[in-house]
Amino acid sequence: MIGYIRNLKIRLKLYILIGVALAGMLVIGGMSFLLMGRMNDMASDISTSWLPSIDTARELEATLSNIRLNELGYLTAVSDEVEESSLQYLQKEKGDMDALLAAYGGMIDEEEREFYDNTMSLWTRYKKADEEMMALATQGQVGEARAVLEGECVDIYNSLNSSFNDIITYNTEGSDAATEESFFLYRTATLLMAAVMIAVILVGVYFSFVIIRSIKTPVSEIESAAIKMAEGNLDVEISYTSKDELGVLAEQVRRLIHKLQVIIDDENKFLAKMAAGDFTVDSICEEEYTGNFYPLLVSFRGIAEKLNDTLLQISQSSSQVANGSEQVSNGAQALSQGATEQASSVQELAATINEISNKVSQNAENARQANATAGSVSTQMNVSNEKMQQMMRAMGDISSCSSEIGKIIKTIEDIAFQTNILALNAAVEAARAGAAGKGFAVVADEVRNLASKSAEASKNTSVLIENSLKAVENGTQIADETAQSLLQAVHDVNEMAGIIEEISQASSNQADSISQITLGIDQISSVVQTNSATAQESAAASEELSSQSQIMKSLVQRFKLKV
Repeated sequence: MIGYIRNLKIRLKLYILIGVALAGMLVIGGMSFLLMGRMNDMASDISTSWLPSIDTARELEATLSNIRLNELGYLTAVSDEVEESSLQYLQKEKGDMDALLAAYGGMIDEEEREFYDNTMSLWTRYKKADEEMMALATQGQVGEARAVLEGECVDIYNSLNSSFNDIITYNTEGSDAATEESFFLYRTATLLMAAVMIAVILVGVYFSFVIIRSIKTPVSEIESAAIKMAEGNLDVEISYTSKDELGVLAEQVRRLIHKLQVIIDDENKFLAKMAAGDFTVDSICEEEYTGNFYPLLVSFRGIAEKLNDTLLQISQSSSQVANGSEQVSNGAQALSQGATEQASSVQELAATINEISNKVSQNAENARQANATAGSVSTQMNVSNEKMQQMMRAMGDISSCSSEIGKIIKTIEDIAFQTNILALNAAVEAARAGAAGKGFAVVADEVRNLASKSAEASKNTSVLIENSLKAVENGTQIADETAQSLLQAVHDVNEMAGIIEEISQASSNQADSISQITLGIDQISSVVQTNSATAQESAAASEELSSQSQIMKSLVQRFKLKV
C-alpha cells in the first residue's frame, strides 16, 4: 500500500487525502441526517399523536366534572337567577364535551378506536340520564332528579372517568415507548458517529502520515543536495526514486549533478593545458554542452583562439618592432640634434621679443599718463565752463534788476512831475490868499525846488542805468562768446582724451599680445628643449625596446600555437 502511494503523483496523493476526509464527512453527515430524521419522526409522533390525546382526555375529565357541578348547582339553586346561570353553564359544558370528543375522534388511530367508541357510548348514556334528570327537575320532582343524579349519573360518570384514565394510560405508555425509542436512537447515533469519526481520523492520520512522509523524505534529500551544490560541492547523492513529480525532480537533479561534474572536469583539463602553454586544446565531451552550457564551450574555444591569434601576432610584431626600434633610434638622434638647434634659435628670438615688449610696455605707460593728464584738463575745463554758465546767469540777473530799477525811476519821475504840479497849484492858491498865504507860498517854492531836483536826479540815474544796461548787454554777449569757446574747448579736450585713451588701450593690448607672444615663445622653447630631451630618451628607449622585443619573441616561442 505504501509503495503504491509512493509512486502516485503528488496531486493524486493530495486528492486521496482530501477524498478520505470528504468521505468521512459524508458518512458522518449521512448518518446524522438519517438518525436525526428518525428522531424527528419520533418527536413528531409524540407531539402529534400521544400528547394531544392525553391533553384531550384530561380536558374531558375536567369538563365532565364541571357538568356534574353545574347539574348539582341547578338542582340545589335557591333562586331563579342561580338556576338560570347553572343551566347556561351546563349547556355550555355539554357543548364543550361534544367538541372535545369530536376533536379526539379526529386524532385517534385504529388501536385507540375502542376507547373512543366506549367513551362515546357512555357519554350518550350520560346525556340521556341528564335529560331525564332535567325533565324531573322541570316537573318539580327534585328528589327523583337528585336520585338520578346520584344514582345512574354517578355510575356513568365513574365509567367515563375510567375510560378517560384508560385513554391517558394508553397514550402515556405510547409516549413513553416513543421517548425511549428516541433516546435509544440518540445513543445509537452518538456511538455510530463517534465510531465513524474515530475510523475517519485513523484513516486520515494514516494517509496523512504516508503522504507527508512520501513528500517530506525526497524534499529533504533534494534540499540537502541543493544546499551542497550551492556551496560548490557536487559530490552528493540522491537515492530517492519514484514515478511521482519528486521522483522525476530527483532524477533530473542527479542528471544535472552528473552533467556539471563532467563539464567542470572538462573545463579544468581545458584550462590546465592552456596554463601549460598549449593552445591547441579542445573539449573531449562536446555532447554534454547542451542548452545554456553550449555558450560556455564556445567562450572557452573563443578564448583559446583569441589568445592563440594574439600570441601569433605578438610573435610576428616582435620582429617588426625590433626592426622599427632601430629606425626610431636613428630618427630620434637626428631629431635630438635638430631640437637642440631650434632651442638656441628660439632663445635668441625670445630675447628680442622681450626687448620689444619692454618698449611697448613703456609706450603704454606713457599713453596712460597722457590719458590721465587729458582727463584732468577735461575736468578743469568742465569746471570753468560751469563757472562761466554761473556768471552768465548772474549777468542775466543784473540785467533783470536794471530793468526793474528803470521802472522805479520812471515812477520817481512821475512823482516829481505830480509834485511840481501840486507846488504850482499851491503857489496859485497862496497868491490868491495874499498876505495870509505867504508862508504857504514859501513851502510851495521849496516843494517845487525839491521836485525839480528829484526830476534831475532821476534823469541822471536813468542815464547811468542805461549805460549800465548797455555795459551788461555787452558783457553778456562777451560771456556767451567765451562760454561757446569754452564748450568747444571742452569738446575738443574730450575728443583728445578719447583718442589718447584709445591709444593707451591699444598700447596695453599690444603689450598684452607681446607678453602672450613672449610666453608662447618661452613655451615653445621649453617644448623644444623637452622634445630634445625626449628625443634623446626615445633613442635610448628604442634601443631598450629592441632588446625587449627579442626577449618577448623568445618568450612567445615557448607556447604551442596553431598556425
